[in-house]
Amino acid sequence: MLQKLNERIQGVVAWVVIVLITITFALFGVEYYLQSRQDSNSAQAEVNGQPISKQAFEMNYRRSRQSHDQSKLTTAIDNQLKQQVLDNMIVNQISMESARFNGFEVDASQANAAIVNIPQFQEDGHFSADRYQQALNGALFTPQSFQKEVRQGMLLNQQRFAFIGTAFALPNEISRFVKLYMQTRNYDYLEIPTSLFSKTEHVTESEMAGYYKQHQKEFLTPEQVNVDYIQLSMADIKQTINITDEQLSHYYEENQSNFYTPAQWRVAHILLAVSADSSKEEQKRIQQAAEDTYTTVLKNPVLFEQEAKRVSSDKISAIHGGELPWIIAGQSEFDKTLLGLTKPGEISLPAKTKHGYEIFKLIEYKPSAIKTLASVKDQIKNQLLSDQAQSKYSQLLEQISDLSYQTPDSLITVAEALKLPIQQSVPFSRQGGPTHFTQNKAMINAAFSHDVLTLGNNSEPIQLNNDTVVVLRVNKHFPSIEKSLAEVKPVIEQKVILSKAKVAVQQLGEALLHTENNASELERLTNENHLQWKSVSHVSRESDAITGAINQMAFNLPRMNAQEGKPLENGDYVIVRLKSINDGNVDALDKEQVASITQQIEASYGMMDYDLYVSDLMSHANIVKH
Repeated sequence: MLQKLNERIQGVVAWVVIVLITITFALFGVEYYLQSRQDSNSAQAEVNGQPISKQAFEMNYRRSRQSHDQSKLTTAIDNQLKQQVLDNMIVNQISMESARFNGFEVDASQANAAIVNIPQFQEDGHFSADRYQQALNGALFTPQSFQKEVRQGMLLNQQRFAFIGTAFALPNEISRFVKLYMQTRNYDYLEIPTSLFSKTEHVTESEMAGYYKQHQKEFLTPEQVNVDYIQLSMADIKQTINITDEQLSHYYEENQSNFYTPAQWRVAHILLAVSADSSKEEQKRIQQAAEDTYTTVLKNPVLFEQEAKRVSSDKISAIHGGELPWIIAGQSEFDKTLLGLTKPGEISLPAKTKHGYEIFKLIEYKPSAIKTLASVKDQIKNQLLSDQAQSKYSQLLEQISDLSYQTPDSLITVAEALKLPIQQSVPFSRQGGPTHFTQNKAMINAAFSHDVLTLGNNSEPIQLNNDTVVVLRVNKHFPSIEKSLAEVKPVIEQKVILSKAKVAVQQLGEALLHTENNASELERLTNENHLQWKSVSHVSRESDAITGAINQMAFNLPRMNAQEGKPLENGDYVIVRLKSINDGNVDALDKEQVASITQQIEASYGMMDYDLYVSDLMSHANIVKH
């Protein structure tokens, strides 16, 4: 059980940490800088005597606020969001306190191990310090604060998955679940499409005028704005940086260890393999055979190729006289053996490797060397360019945040201080505009937020991507206006026709439902309207072969021969008649299926146990909100 628990914790924790980090990066943006304006010593709440600082609360609130459509954030919703954020922080504080009390802990090395395995920080399958730093800069995390977030997430998951990993389900619970969840049903259904009546419906001028009068608010031109904005871009910063030859030379001299070309050997080998289960006597025999072969080829090196073909266990290389691909220093287990081979024709003593005993003959040797400055000049230049641009970008990012906050009624001060142009967008609505910039969701939310649109302030810095932020303000607001009846008459005509057709199909559907005991009337109505019943058999709850709403109706029917009719979302009407119920049978499943279902049920039980546990902790905690 402990091994099973450990495996579950490791696997799920890794997944949850990745999701947690992805969401944090998506939502955090540049809000980090604003936390410095809060009083870190004052408390928003106290939990069992431990404070939750206003600074921490404000940071979490801003993260959550960024995930909402800013244009729809009313005062009531905003207050509700603040309460929700504080409640979640209280639950986390209590849960972490409990986890540590119960012996759970995550140290810095475990958090670091999780971080280096996060796909967002990897390049070509390996951890990339550049991508890591770039991502942190983009989210305005410090390495320390990010590591703390990861440690806390892993700690909470340890305790949570302890409940999941130790929960269990009884055999009769598994059987009952399979009986219901894996149940299939046989049923008939009849669809009555609105198209049956929409072609015959007619709309009068008075009906269209009446509809327009009742629904005028539906026929509005979209509200639009165009914005002035300042853009801070890593690509633009790189264009302003000049790397001198002196800087290139200095970096080359200071970092020559990075420009070594490792030694390389092209060798042939003779392998006398030793199996893992061979006896000591057998190993000694093979070792002696290797020494005898070495003596032979050392006396007469021209026999090496012949001996490789005759005795080598590596039959693939033996075809070519034992020749192997180039071996690069530091990339194999043979370095110690090959270090002594520098002249073509030299033969090594038999070496014990994981494969057995091997004898190497040097064919060609390339000694280690330092790459010339000329050969790595472009590489160094790109590195220096990235480093300097990253440093300048971080500095300007802090400036743009501070200055736009200090002078919220204008972008001129920011533009002059940072020597950045004020640009202007094309008009766009809450649904976006024609350009890539006006389609950015974060930018749209900021432009239509209460603070920017109504109060006329600069926006907070908006993260467009890892290398670009903008600060914007509304230049011009275009309120929505009502369209005339003449402009929307074709749309209204189709809406009225559809509305009439929906009424007609529902009336026909209800008439068909009332004829369930009158077969002749049922047949007459279906024939007159060219309708046809369809039958399905052994359909599961999750089947995608049938429209979801229809299948759900079938599984909501309580017994065989029951029927129900209701409109679908598109206006069509459907009648479903249940014919039979086929219960799931656990005995029909193989062991892997039963094990998978059992694991799901146990995980569900474990989560319920954990929720009850946290609820009990909350009920006994001393919580004070300020």
